Amino acid sequence: MSAPAHKRPRKSHWLFDMAPLALCFALLFAVSFLPPDSARYEVDRLGRLNVCMPPLYPPLVTGKADRPGFEVELLQEITERLGWRLNIVSNASMGRDFNPRSWRITRAQCQVLAGGIAVNSTTRSFLDTTDPHLVTGWALIAPPGTTIETVQSPVGFLAGLTGLDRIGLGQYLRQRAITATIVNDAATLRARLEAGDYDAAITEALLASTTFSNTNLAITVLGPPLERIPLGMGFWKGDLTLKRAVQSTIANIRADGTLTRLADRYDLDADILCPSDTGSC
Repeated sequence: MSAPAHKRPRKSHWLFDMAPLALCFALLFAVSFLPPDSARYEVDRLGRLNVCMPPLYPPLVTGKADRPGFEVELLQEITERLGWRLNIVSNASMGRDFNPRSWRITRAQCQVLAGGIAVNSTTRSFLDTTDPHLVTGWALIAPPGTTIETVQSPVGFLAGLTGLDRIGLGQYLRQRAITATIVNDAATLRARLEAGDYDAAITEALLASTTFSNTNLAITVLGPPLERIPLGMGFWKGDLTLKRAVQSTIANIRADGTLTRLADRYDLDADILCPSDTGSC
């Protein structure tokens, strides 16, 4: 009995080969007719922007009527230019941790998060963010010319409100044979530094900028291996129309010099203000 002849493979028609590509084009074409997100429309309709911020995070949020804080005034400028009213919603969990998932904030509370929002992968897994306009990290406060390599022990240390890596800082100081004495508040840190109890001090950069703004001491944000955290504003995922409106307005505020004037008003050191709106800081 002869073996059966092998069947020749059937040639697929070119229309079948083009089917997946045609389906992709059809889906993209359909998506183009979807309406944009309504985040900007809703704020325009209500005439109000709800912003979640920590109750206190100097100099970003101060709680003072005459000088409410750098980011409070920045938001006031943004909302005024866009024709909205600013409504600040205080959240005590913010400012203590850079992970927004631990703040238990929902869309029902606010459309924007500000007052120390880290622009990093952790935040961006949960929120969309603007380009950074500030940077923070551990800062050395010392007489001009003093570096972390030349500083003498002990140094005063104030942790501040943020969630910066204290363990990493401790290892960094031990490697340089520097001992640190914990101080509980900014006023005491400044008084003891001015009295000569410490050769230098270390605290969070924004707090340092506020506490030592009118002194002859230099403030240096320490670099690698210590973390430097760029700060911006956060938006709920998908609220692109609102984010673009705010981002564009911040760019205008930067371009006309208003951002620099606000930074000067709050004595923010040049090392803390991001130099451009390119996303690098």
